[in-house]
Amino acid sequence: MIGDSTPWREDLLRIAERLERRKTQKRWTERTTYLVERDMILGAFIVRRLNESRKISDSLAACDFPVERYSLVGKVPDVYNRHEFYELYDLESGVAGTLSLAHLCNQIIHSYVWHFSVTEESGMLDGVYVCSDHKRRKTLYKVPLDSLIALFVRVGAEDIYRIDIRADGNGERYIAHVEGRSLLDEMRTD
Repeated sequence: MIGDSTPWREDLLRIAERLERRKTQKRWTERTTYLVERDMILGAFIVRRLNESRKISDSLAACDFPVERYSLVGKVPDVYNRHEFYELYDLESGVAGTLSLAHLCNQIIHSYVWHFSVTEESGMLDGVYVCSDHKRRKTLYKVPLDSLIALFVRVGAEDIYRIDIRADGNGERYIAHVEGRSLLDEMRTD
């Protein structure tokens, strides 16, 4: 359980800033590719950890996040062909969809298929293709980079101001409700 969420939120905001800068990066090396993958996975882990520790408002935790879904049309990806995801999923027929906060984080953290997405026009980073070991048998997701950055900023800039703690019939206490507010407006004026 996370006690003080402030350092986690600060790290999440730094990750969002770094990812924002990567959107226009033109020169990529193995090191920079690793750093972006690390930031995406670490950011998703922080969000999941804060959510599981009830350090995110119920309203934010209940949000759905945009993704594109691609159906499996080839063999199920395995250790030898997962890098050939473009032959295994129907990337020409993506369907707009959403994932819950928890499901989005889990797809990134437990990614079996992982590949960056770049725009056709400029070749700039615009998202990541992911699917967990469980989902690889049906669906590949494209998570837009802007949506991922926005999620990290929203969670990083949230201030929890009310926690409703109750007790069950056995007297065991639990968190029943969490309310928060965005500090984004205050951050912009500073």
